[in-house]
Amino acid sequence: MTSFSKNPLVVLVLGVLLGGGITQTAWLIKSGKSAATADATAAETAPPGKSRARRTPATSFSGSRSGGGGRLEEKSRQLVGGDPQAAWKTALSMTNYAERKALTVALMEEWGKSDPLTALEMAGTLPAGDLKREAFDACFSGWAGRDPVAAAKWAGDHLKGPVAGECYGVIAGQWAANDPAAAAQWVANLPNGVLSEGATSAVIDAWADRDPLAAAAWIDSLPDEDRRTNALSSLVTEWCVQSPTEAAAWVNARLTGPAAAGLAEALIGSWGSQDPQAAAEWVMTLPEGLQGQSAATLLSLWSDSDPKVAAAWAERFPEGEIRSEAIPEIASTWAGTEPESALAWTMGLADSPAKDEALDEVVRSWTLVSPTDLSAWVEQQAQGPAGDHLRTVAAESLLESQPQNAMAMAAKISDPAERQTSTNRLLRMWARQDPTAARTWADQAGIAMPAAGAYPRRQSP
Repeated sequence: MTSFSKNPLVVLVLGVLLGGGITQTAWLIKSGKSAATADATAAETAPPGKSRARRTPATSFSGSRSGGGGRLEEKSRQLVGGDPQAAWKTALSMTNYAERKALTVALMEEWGKSDPLTALEMAGTLPAGDLKREAFDACFSGWAGRDPVAAAKWAGDHLKGPVAGECYGVIAGQWAANDPAAAAQWVANLPNGVLSEGATSAVIDAWADRDPLAAAAWIDSLPDEDRRTNALSSLVTEWCVQSPTEAAAWVNARLTGPAAAGLAEALIGSWGSQDPQAAAEWVMTLPEGLQGQSAATLLSLWSDSDPKVAAAWAERFPEGEIRSEAIPEIASTWAGTEPESALAWTMGLADSPAKDEALDEVVRSWTLVSPTDLSAWVEQQAQGPAGDHLRTVAAESLLESQPQNAMAMAAKISDPAERQTSTNRLLRMWARQDPTAARTWADQAGIAMPAAGAYPRRQSP
């Protein structure tokens, strides 16, 4: 975009829009400069457009803006109070999509407060796509903030499909912020499935902050089991953000129920991100049947933030499924940032299938971090079955980024049969990536290209 300091017209227009009011704005609309005016205004006043994937239906459009966005809201109120149709045309004339969406959404929310039916009619004229959905959402946000009952009735009578589900979520979010019990009663009567997901989540989010026990009682009253189970897991996740110990105590009382596994995993998913040490202590108190999946969930989170501590915790588990699955996963994640530390930990483990798998994972992750250091380490490994296996794994991991080095590594496998098998497997894989380069290498090495087909299964040592 042209710099403001180098465009006197933009500077003038920007000053008028931010300080002038309706008369000046109307004059600008009538002039031939509306598109430039709108672009400059939005660039100065609107924050970057918030992604739909990250805005939940319960999020208030007004509450999501700050700073320059506050000035955009004020200007939107002035425009809607003066001539909303002209303001609408101004917004749509913007050439920059992010700026056009920012002003359109702000206008629609204000218009939804004063004349929602006209605003919705105008939103319906937009072509299908993100801007149209955002316009509907913004209008319902403004309308539901003033009269959620009327907004809910109109949406139920006129909307269908995914757009209905999203608008229901917006309405429920605004309604629940002021009267969660009334919003919950409306949401409970919505059909199960996509139409109710956003609205149910909005009510839970609002109620979890105020009275999670009341929210739980409402969820328990829902007739559909799947909807009830999903809603309880959402509640636990939100509740844990507020008070993990209270949420854990409530989950403990339900550990014998049919939804116990889902509740435990939801709690760990939230608690493990906040305080993995406290979450780990709670996992150790769970019944054996629930401990495995909860531990796996926690270890997955923990290994991302502190793999050394996660590794020490995993070693506390006796031989079994939890330990066997956790050790390779921790090794893989750890090696993605500190391959040598991960290698040292893995090599110090007692011999077991989990250790063998973890070592393979270290090699694969190390390839992505520093293939040169990995190659140097593999070169130092003794000849024999264990060393041959490491060379095989490393060669396959290197093939995509360094095919020549991968083939050279495979050539150093000591067992002739395994060397040939590995070389043929690598050539087939290479031929899928770059058939010309693979065939050229094979010709220079005096090796016949293997026939296409399934690779022989590689066995661990």
